[in-house]
Amino acid sequence: MKKTFLNFGLFLALGLTTVVFNSCDKDDDNDGNASKITATNVINGSTNIKTVKALIYWEREYDDGNDAIAQAPFTNNGFTLELPTTLGAKYLETIDADDLEGIAVSDKNFKSCFLEDLRGYNEDDDEIGDFYLKEENDDSEYYTAWIYVDRDVTIKGETKEIYYDEEDIENFDLTLKKGWNVVYESVTESYKNGRDVYSSTISSKKPSGVTYTWNFYVDYDYRSASVALKSAKNSKSFSSKLKGNKKKQ
Repeated sequence: MKKTFLNFGLFLALGLTTVVFNSCDKDDDNDGNASKITATNVINGSTNIKTVKALIYWEREYDDGNDAIAQAPFTNNGFTLELPTTLGAKYLETIDADDLEGIAVSDKNFKSCFLEDLRGYNEDDDEIGDFYLKEENDDSEYYTAWIYVDRDVTIKGETKEIYYDEEDIENFDLTLKKGWNVVYESVTESYKNGRDVYSSTISSKKPSGVTYTWNFYVDYDYRSASVALKSAKNSKSFSSKLKGNKKKQ
C-alpha cells in the first residue's frame, strides 16, 4: 500500500464517557471523550519505552516546532493520554480554498489541528519510535487519527487525481464536533485500466468488522517498514490538506 491517512494522526463526536482504543475490536459509536486516548496490549511494545508524548507541529513566520501537549508513562504495555480540552491559537490553522476543491464544508472558516505523533521515549527522554492504531491486510489498510476543531463542522465530498500509472480517489464523510475528534481512514488498493488505484474513505464512523490494534514501531523499523508506513509522514490525503501540506522538522 502506498498512502495512508495516519499522521497521526484526524483525522469523534464528544460526550461524557471515555473512548478506549484497545487491541481488540470494540464497538465505538463516537459517543465518548475523544480527548482521552487509552492503549493496551501494544504490539512490539518494549520495556525501553518509558514515556509517551502527544506531539503537535506548529509553524509561524520565521519559527516552527513540535510541542508535547500531553504525556504519560508507558506501563503494563500500554498508556493513557489526556489531551488538553482546548488548544491555543498558536496551533490552529484554516484551510486554503484550493485544498477544498470538490469538497463541501459547512463552515470554511473553521480552524483545526492534527495530533502529529504519538511518540515513545526512553529513560533518557530520547525519541525511539511511534505508536499507531491500525489494521492491515493484503488489499486494505485502516488507520485512526485525532483532530481538534474550533467549532462544529461537516466535511463531505470526493476528490480524484489521475496520473499516468496511478489513480487516487478520496471520499470524505466527516461530522466533527468542537474539540477533539477521532476519525478513521480506510484505504484499498486495486489495479484497473493499467493503473494502480488507491481508494480511501475518511469518515467519522468507525468501519464495521475492523479489528484495530495498537502497534509500536521503533525508528529503525519505521524507516525499513512497508511503503504504506513510510508514506504516513507525507500523505497526500485530506489530513495533509488540513495541515496545510506541511512537513515536520
